[in-house]
Amino acid sequence: MLSVFNTLTKVNFNHSYFADGIFNALSVQISDATTREMNNNGLFLKAFRGGFHLLYDENYGASGRTRESVLNEGLTLQFVLVLKDNLFFNYTADVPEQLSTSVYYLGNRANTAGAVLHAGDFVSAKDIVAVADLKQYFFVKPFAILELVLAPDLQSECFIRFQSRATYWRYILMSGHLQQLNSPAIIDGEGGSEFGEPLSVTLPGNKEVKAFVSGSQMQLSQYPAKTFQLAENYQEGSLKYKVIIRALPQPDISAISKIPNHNSTNISDIFIY
Repeated sequence: MLSVFNTLTKVNFNHSYFADGIFNALSVQISDATTREMNNNGLFLKAFRGGFHLLYDENYGASGRTRESVLNEGLTLQFVLVLKDNLFFNYTADVPEQLSTSVYYLGNRANTAGAVLHAGDFVSAKDIVAVADLKQYFFVKPFAILELVLAPDLQSECFIRFQSRATYWRYILMSGHLQQLNSPAIIDGEGGSEFGEPLSVTLPGNKEVKAFVSGSQMQLSQYPAKTFQLAENYQEGSLKYKVIIRALPQPDISAISKIPNHNSTNISDIFIY
């Protein structure tokens, strides 16, 4: 009899850093025990960009299997999620403090709500467990373990959602001619300033330069909604200023440092030449 596959559930990987919300940097590995369970129960995993479908064969064993009947079989399936982006922790919020000894443990057990496979709206510290507490051995520490319990309350579409990191943005004026600007400011497209007065920053080699730090943390994003400009002769409330650089670069997610004397707060340095 020919196989006829239908969907048990669709699992989506999302990240708010990306413009389309799709997180395509996870691959799915199936444990040996889960492979046996899936083979013995006519189940199949089909990956797509940013997630996977978990399918069942309607005609496995006997024709006419339904989604409800499969979910009533009470199987537990375990998948290992492998991270393929080494910058992930630079642009993602609420990551483990001890990366080498921690792992995300995700699934549809009682501590999750609705269609998300984690404790809150986004993956967070509540979803982290110590590797030492896992009752199994991994040759290579996984990024995350996803455990799906096939039960009647399993949603037809589920989500694993990561939130982008928020940092203070620090624009650093590097070139000599930029140091000579009169009343410089970092402004938005409407002339408003979210960065305040310039500060003095000491670079390696004891070189002092001017820098501007945002007044509040701003979300990192693949395509930030707001573009900032460098201006001189700036006075708050006046439009009589000169734009020097019309579109300043956005933070480089490979270069996140710390604000001096505020070790718990992240800052994104952006160097302007």
